[in-house]
Amino acid sequence: MISRRRFIGSSVATAAVLSAPGFVRAQGKGKVKLAYLQLGWAGTEIIHKEDLLGKHGWQAEYSVVPGAPGPLLNQLASKNVDAIDMSFALAAKAFEDGVPLKVTGVATAVLGAIIARKDAGLSRVEDLKGRKVAAVVGTSTFFDIRALTLKGYGFDLQKDTQIVTATAPPDMVTLLGKKEVDAIIAWQPITDSVVLRGEGVYLAKQIDLWRKATGRPAGFPVHVCYLVHNEFLTKNPGIARDLNDAQRDAVEIWYGKPERAIEIVQDVTKLPKEVVQVAYKETVKMLSGLPDEQVDTLIVQLKINKEFGFLKSDIWENPDRIRREFFYRA
Repeated sequence: MISRRRFIGSSVATAAVLSAPGFVRAQGKGKVKLAYLQLGWAGTEIIHKEDLLGKHGWQAEYSVVPGAPGPLLNQLASKNVDAIDMSFALAAKAFEDGVPLKVTGVATAVLGAIIARKDAGLSRVEDLKGRKVAAVVGTSTFFDIRALTLKGYGFDLQKDTQIVTATAPPDMVTLLGKKEVDAIIAWQPITDSVVLRGEGVYLAKQIDLWRKATGRPAGFPVHVCYLVHNEFLTKNPGIARDLNDAQRDAVEIWYGKPERAIEIVQDVTKLPKEVVQVAYKETVKMLSGLPDEQVDTLIVQLKINKEFGFLKSDIWENPDRIRREFFYRA
């Protein structure tokens, strides 16, 4: 038989646990499934390894998805997961194709670049005319860089160069290494690994192409954003704010504790430490939230993607509809 003193003591301890802020938050907010790309380069790795959603009261289940973004989008569309990180352009494409999603926040600025083979004799973007350029043609990075080059330099990478179609970033690296192409259009951390090995040089970064094409000296166009399925968001509207807060915490670790950030990214991506270190230094900007000025920049991105054919829906010409239907601001 349990003594009265032990009963009272255990009851007080149980009550203390039940009333602890973290316990109440976790019980109140419930479970969330967050999946992200292994090479997403968005800070989601840090949210995962530091369980930053857990620190904001969620019982979070994280999963890492290797390879191309298509399967990850399918996971969200089929409601196997509640939230994902995703290319902003592909998020817009999925939205106009009917996937029930909302953009709840941003994660990282554009990651793309044109890398020239070191001995190819290329020094300007214009020098690419007539040259062999490897690209994964269906990716948002290729479409974005093609549109920005057309708008900023007046020539079409798809028509005015000899495009060599690759199926994945490693294929482009191989082609460049064998000197079968003069340049590649890729994104971090693949671009940085090529430069680190001494096989290529940065001909143009996507952020610089953006500044030239748009004339916008400030602000950051976005490569990766966060998406939440509409059904989950309707039932759990607080996830938008908490996911943004978790991303903000991840950004603080990225800039405030670089050694820890690099350790986490290396663990998730399985890339060599020296590649991650170079890619870390070359990263344009880690981002979080969905402030007004960021939304304005995102709307410009959508307009350009519509102008040059990647996006088709008329919604991208209506900023009010975009704000109301595509974004969710906590």
